[in-house]
Amino acid sequence: MIGAAQAAQTPPPPPARVQVVAQEFRFSLSRLRVRAGLVVVELVNAGEDAHDLRLRRAGGGRVVSWPTLQPGAHFDRELKLRPGRYSLWCSLPGHRALGMEAVLVVTRPKPSPRR
Repeated sequence: MIGAAQAAQTPPPPPARVQVVAQEFRFSLSRLRVRAGLVVVELVNAGEDAHDLRLRRAGGGRVVSWPTLQPGAHFDRELKLRPGRYSLWCSLPGHRALGMEAVLVVTRPKPSPRR
């Protein structure tokens, strides 16, 4: 039986990670689904042109931005994501229209085991 003091000392799980690889003119996600909570989203520019990343929850107004990256660069951002569908796109002129968009689904966290 785990005491309350021991349970309080249990470290939280590490954040989920999603890698978004940008190439001309598409995004490839390392996973299409993650659980709600802390998530590290890494943008990697594996293309020959500059690219950036924008993320918005369906029905939401807040847009999270990554900087414009030159070829070979990467940038991590840790976010607290709620359940829902998130649109990802490159905001550079014409890139989204050429196919640089994707969807990330954030599911509800697993319920805690009852004791």
